[in-house]
Formats: sequence, structure tokens, C-alpha cells
Amino acid sequence: MYTYDQKVLSMLRKSHSIADTIAEALKADIQTGAIVPGTHLQQEILAKRFSVSRVPVRDALFKLNSEGLVSIEANRGAIVVALSPDQINEIYDLRLLLECDALERAIKAMSPADLPALRRALQRCRLEADGGDWLLADNEFHRAIYSLSGRQKHVDIIDSLRTSIQAYWAQYSNLAKNEPHWLDQHDALYRAIEQRDTRRAVKILRTHLIEASIKLSTVPPKS
Repeated sequence: MYTYDQKVLSMLRKSHSIADTIAEALKADIQTGAIVPGTHLQQEILAKRFSVSRVPVRDALFKLNSEGLVSIEANRGAIVVALSPDQINEIYDLRLLLECDALERAIKAMSPADLPALRRALQRCRLEADGGDWLLADNEFHRAIYSLSGRQKHVDIIDSLRTSIQAYWAQYSNLAKNEPHWLDQHDALYRAIEQRDTRRAVKILRTHLIEASIKLSTVPPKS
């Protein structure tokens, strides 16, 4: 009989399968920098870590592969995706197109009743920036905005692109130090949305994404 530590048990209660639980645990490790890009994920070692057979580990790795976090290569197995500066820039080019479009549509479709949820997401960003889960809060703020567009597939693609880049945030110490700047941009974005100033909101979002892209593709990772 397999046993699980308390962290995994807690995650298991929220998941549909053991494979989902393992995938979520590995995703968290990748996004926080505990597992760095380029790491070879060996099924046997992971099976021992989670006290399971190799079958759910294999399924978890395929799930991460479908999300763009892991690459499954012939004769090498699963490797955490390592992106080149050009690939990072390409992802951000796509994000600029999709996120700015979703923002415009969201402002057009929203009602005053939608603003309290955005304010709560904005406040959580400030709370989590001080040693909390900044990445999760940042994602939830942006997703809360884009979801107002009513275009679920559009939002899902944005989520996938954001997920594929998050492993790199934990690797760059200067990005964490820049959280006050990102928060100021979030505040400005919210005010523009509240005022239905689409042109200003899109300009702020473009600046937000372009600055992040430049930092990720040009600065060295922390040692």
C-alpha cells in the first residue's frame, strides 16, 4: 500500500486522480524554482518521492507536457522546458496580441457589478507580494480581467502561454525586487478599466508585458 505525506494528501483531496496531484506538485516546484528549467525528471525517482507506481508519474508528466512545462524526448524522457531568449520573446509577442485584445473586449463587455471582483484580485496581489504567492495572485488578477470578455477559449490560450513562462520568474532575483513596480502598473490598469479608458488600459498592459519580456530575455538568472 502506498503512503503520502501531508502536503500531497492535501492536494489529493482537491484533485481527480493521483496523476493530477503529482502534476500539480511538480508544476508548483517548477514555477517556484525548486525544479529549474533543463532538469531531467526521472520516473523512478519521482515514483519514490510520491510513494506511487510509475504509471501515475508517467501520466502526470504527459499532463505537464500538454501544458508546455515539460518536453518528452525519445531516449531521454521528460525534461523541464528551457526557453531561449528568442522563444521567450515569441511567447510575449503572442501574449501581447491575445491579452490586449481580451482586455479591449473585457472593457466593452463589463458592467459596474464586475468591478468589486477586480478590486479583490488587485488587493490580493498586494497581499501576496510581501512573501506570498505572487505568481498565483498575478495570474488571478489578469484572468479576472480577461474572463470578462466572455471568450473562454481565448482566456485558456492566454493561461497556457502564461504558464509556459512562469518557471523563469523564480530564476531571476531582480524580478522579485520589481514587484512594487508591477503592482503600481496593476493599480494604473485597474483605474483605466474602471474609467473605461480602453486606449490607456491597453497602453499600460503593453508596457507591463514588454518590460517583463525584456527582463526575462536579457538579464542573467540568480546564482
